[in-house]
Amino acid sequence: MPRGRAVGLRCAAGGGTLTARRAVVADAGPTALYERLLESERLPARVRRAASRYRYGPGTMMVHLALDGPLPWAAGPELARFGQVHVAPYVDDLARAYTETLAGLLPADPLLIVGQTSAIDPTRAPAGRHVVWIQIRMAPSVVRGDAAETMPQTRWSEAILPMTDRVLAKPEAYAPGSRSRIVGVAAYSPDDLEAADPNLVGGDSASGSHHLSQNFVFRPMCGHSGYRTRVPGMYLTGAATWPGAGNHATSGRLAARQVLNDARLRGRSWAARKRRHP
Repeated sequence: MPRGRAVGLRCAAGGGTLTARRAVVADAGPTALYERLLESERLPARVRRAASRYRYGPGTMMVHLALDGPLPWAAGPELARFGQVHVAPYVDDLARAYTETLAGLLPADPLLIVGQTSAIDPTRAPAGRHVVWIQIRMAPSVVRGDAAETMPQTRWSEAILPMTDRVLAKPEAYAPGSRSRIVGVAAYSPDDLEAADPNLVGGDSASGSHHLSQNFVFRPMCGHSGYRTRVPGMYLTGAATWPGAGNHATSGRLAARQVLNDARLRGRSWAARKRRHP
């Protein structure tokens, strides 16, 4: 950051550098950006403090399945054609799972989002076969116990297999015979997800809590809601910025618009100075 301005990036692998002509846009959470990617000693202390206070929500667990047929939903075969099926089923169940997760407990009756990938894109699986992912939307980042009091494990490396069994038992209740169609399983804990992507802090797939203190003009923190950061030339986008997670590509589009608008303003300013001082 020469003279405190972002002008490019240095790659960790090989140490090569890429120079930016106008701006550097980071698709990262404030934790990754301010604590890992930028040289912290060149950042204002108030920015470092604000980034350190950024809060993350519950973790996520993922289970990927290879099936020799579609999920046999009891509600009817037409349900197998949907891209996503939410299995809660009631608001009270959601509230209970959320409360248990915040307490560090493995939820006794987890909320599942079932993604039927090959129902939308048959080329994702061989003919007659299917692939399905199951997102356990609320899982504790740090396991302190089990809400059902049947699993003594308190490390994800040990809890992942018994928790996977609990997860797979729930679709069986709504799609009887689904377990008999499973030919392959791959499960990923919140620890695994963060190791694969540093933006998923604690396995939080929403890239930060969406409570009011971190939403609207406060997302990700005060002074950063317009995609600009406190580092000139550096912009931030992604789920940690407005409008948050689940609004696919919206923050990227808005961030790009901000970069272009700023570039036009700088161009007009440069042209005006040139007219005054030819």
